[in-house]
Amino acid sequence: MSFDPLNAPKLAMCPQYPEESWRKTNPESFFLPESEVLNFQGGSILDTCDKKFFPWKVSYRAFDEQFSQLQKLDVLLGNNGKQSLFKELHRIIFVEINHGSVEAYTAKQLKSFVEISSSPYDVESVAPRSDIGFALGSRLKLSSPHEIKIRVESVNQEIPLLIIANNLSPSFNQSYTALKCVIAEASTVDFALFDGAAGFAYLRHTLELESNATLKQLWYHNSDLNVKNATVLLERIVKLSDHAKFYDCQLFIPQGQCRVTSNILVEGAHVEVKSAATVIALNGKFDYEPIQHHKMPHTSSQLNLKMILAGRSRSVFQGLVVIDKSAPKTTALQLNKNLLLSKNARVDASPRLEILPNDVVCKHGSATGEIDKKQLYYLATRGFSQREAQQMIVKSFALEALLHLEEEHVFSSLAECMVDIHLSKLN
Repeated sequence: MSFDPLNAPKLAMCPQYPEESWRKTNPESFFLPESEVLNFQGGSILDTCDKKFFPWKVSYRAFDEQFSQLQKLDVLLGNNGKQSLFKELHRIIFVEINHGSVEAYTAKQLKSFVEISSSPYDVESVAPRSDIGFALGSRLKLSSPHEIKIRVESVNQEIPLLIIANNLSPSFNQSYTALKCVIAEASTVDFALFDGAAGFAYLRHTLELESNATLKQLWYHNSDLNVKNATVLLERIVKLSDHAKFYDCQLFIPQGQCRVTSNILVEGAHVEVKSAATVIALNGKFDYEPIQHHKMPHTSSQLNLKMILAGRSRSVFQGLVVIDKSAPKTTALQLNKNLLLSKNARVDASPRLEILPNDVVCKHGSATGEIDKKQLYYLATRGFSQREAQQMIVKSFALEALLHLEEEHVFSSLAECMVDIHLSKLN
């Protein structure tokens, strides 16, 4: 196994002047003091940044251990979700990521090709033209100098289901991961990513879809798994080649302070993107910056975001649609709806557009409101208690964002089970 030397002796500091996308969130909370920063193995960054790091240790485990490992998702999915997942055992690739180690469990019946490796990567900002994003990326490079790369190639119309449990039970109060998943040309893959959280977590994943590839993603994060006052930074970059199709649903349960930046880069022609997200915030602050960047013509993308806020939770939505001059015949939609369950909850929304060509169709909008009392009254006349009526309305609101997934798809079942678990905690 080779090792990679690190040359940077110091961590990047927070840029002095905040950018527009950070104007409602203090970026300094994501820049820990040098003396406190750990690396992906749990050691002090000061003790090791001028020495040598070993890559992630990748281990392939026996396929008959897969069932017992999937039991770890029970607390996330509940019994119904777990049973839905067990029906898919014949096509599952289960990968567990913890401090410095990657363990893979592959179904015996699976014919598709799966390659897992660890290699150095280049510093990259998820958000375009962001000094803060680049500074954060350089910090991630020091704490996690190697990237976990997983390449999947489906065979004979098989649709493998890749499940990654990323630091669900961290051994230290900080966790760092740089992950890349590559979907091979003309392959179709389902991908479920379960991101955990420590006291401080910086987790990034990159998705690359080669020509004619299709990917359906379920992205889930729950800060409440470990600590309610966590500081969490989640980042995603999606790169799409010609004729690629990307469908995803996201479910975030933030506690403390959580910021998510997702940049979907449409780098090929005739690409289709359908993205949806649901946020259930019981307290704390959630900051979401979705970016849809079209670089080639004859493409389409849409985002449907629903936020449910209770208690004293606060949410910030700063969506951005960018259409380059080289991308005419583009359709881009971005919709944000927010449901406030408390007089003390607050939402700040500012969708943005940067459009250079004329021959495009772009729409964006945001709306915020409370539960309609007429709906509660109607359900009360049908025999439902106020609590039951409220839960039905909120659940319908939460799941509406996920309608682009087929009803029979396993991700639809898992998403509904997870939504039920967290809505049951609402007063």
